[in-house]
Amino acid sequence: MRESLREPIYLLITLVALCMIGLFPIFSLFVFSAQEKLVMDSAMATMMLFGWGLAILISSYAISREIDNGTALLLLSKPVPRPVFIVAKILGILAANTIFCFLCCLASLISLRIASDQFRLDFWVMGVYFGSIALSFLLAAVYNYVTRASFPMAAVIAMCVLMPLVAIFAHFLPYHGERIGLSSAMVPALLLIVFSVWAMGSLATALSTRFNLVSNLLLCSVLFVLGLMSDYLIGRNSLEKWEDVPPPGKGTLWISSYDFAPAELAAVGRWERPERVQQYYMLNEGGEAESKQPSVPEEEYDPDKSEREIRQRIREAQQPHGNFIVWSSSDKPRSLPEGLGKNPVLAWNDSDDWKQELADLPDKPVKMALYNVETQSWELRHIAQEREQVPKNAEGMETVYTSYVFRRSANPPRVPSGGTYLHPYPKKGSWLATAIYAAVPNWQLFWMADALSNQLKVPYSYVLYGAAYSIVMNIMLILLAILLFWNREVGRQIIT
Repeated sequence: MRESLREPIYLLITLVALCMIGLFPIFSLFVFSAQEKLVMDSAMATMMLFGWGLAILISSYAISREIDNGTALLLLSKPVPRPVFIVAKILGILAANTIFCFLCCLASLISLRIASDQFRLDFWVMGVYFGSIALSFLLAAVYNYVTRASFPMAAVIAMCVLMPLVAIFAHFLPYHGERIGLSSAMVPALLLIVFSVWAMGSLATALSTRFNLVSNLLLCSVLFVLGLMSDYLIGRNSLEKWEDVPPPGKGTLWISSYDFAPAELAAVGRWERPERVQQYYMLNEGGEAESKQPSVPEEEYDPDKSEREIRQRIREAQQPHGNFIVWSSSDKPRSLPEGLGKNPVLAWNDSDDWKQELADLPDKPVKMALYNVETQSWELRHIAQEREQVPKNAEGMETVYTSYVFRRSANPPRVPSGGTYLHPYPKKGSWLATAIYAAVPNWQLFWMADALSNQLKVPYSYVLYGAAYSIVMNIMLILLAILLFWNREVGRQIIT
């Protein structure tokens, strides 16, 4: 890490990134009611791109240059195992990247605080921000003159001390009599950017064991573009199994359909976009979604948090078009009751043939019935072995049938494709594409600027998911680096 911090290129990239992030609020004056979006998107993009570029540069300096000038040969001639050498290099580079990201995260929060007003900027905070950068360089120059220590490293350490003080100052400084503070909603998104920079640092270090700076930069750029487009290029061909009937489990249930005609004997294209099979939400007498206060002990009750939970539960429970769904495992079930009104969940009672919950069925579901609250009528669908329901002597439109497929997934699945009139099931995907899709870093998972622009909060559970994804990716890249460096010639002889 100390070697990376001593590099002038490290200080130069950090300085340029911090200055750019600090100047973004000025450009927000040229947009209307979107100044926060401009600052957030620009700051996060700057942090991500400059962090990746810095990771590639310092990894090439740390590995390739030491191999070229013989430093690696000298170290490995001592009792230093190759895995220890390369792992130590990767950890040092990740630590240097973390310091860069720490400064950029604080700069992004301060920049967003400066641009909190549509028509005016908080020049007090902006002046203190740039003043702290200038003061850091001044202190580093004095320290370098007195002790002959590394100027870049001293400047970075000074900024690590002064920048948090500026953030605290900006958080508590009132603006026109009101304390705005720093944006806490941006913190999870910034943490995800840090995870992506870690992954790029490990990748660049692994490649630098075999390639020089230019080749490393080219390969990382290709993997960066491939990772951004992995959902389209690879993900759509990865394995994603759809079932003829709703599979058991507790995950979110999704449904898709396609109308097959006899002429469709070749694989068809896109099916209907998958829809979430949701539980019906209760309506009160006024026709609005009814909610109840959650059972929270009085001493633990938080009105704001409880209200958010209520709204979240209503959003998750709302069924499009007000459909109330019941299931049957019988080929010829009894008729459905009429007159359930606008509160079918209250008027409904399970029968031997129809159940509200899939888990209550004695066998696999065969039929699905949807009760529309607006029309107060039922729509019956046969969801298993649909082609067998077509009469043998059917002609014309009678030969057309609708095939339904189901899948349980926490995230929205892709639109299925494939299937024929005789085999009405979408293709499952390729194991090879699934393996490649899992191996290629998916950078889109770390980009949350769109969610912040839509006033959505990034849950910390997703941050933990991103952290786990980044940790696994870094472990795999470290193993790759060890493998690539194992027999790497670092001099005129191979040190084992």
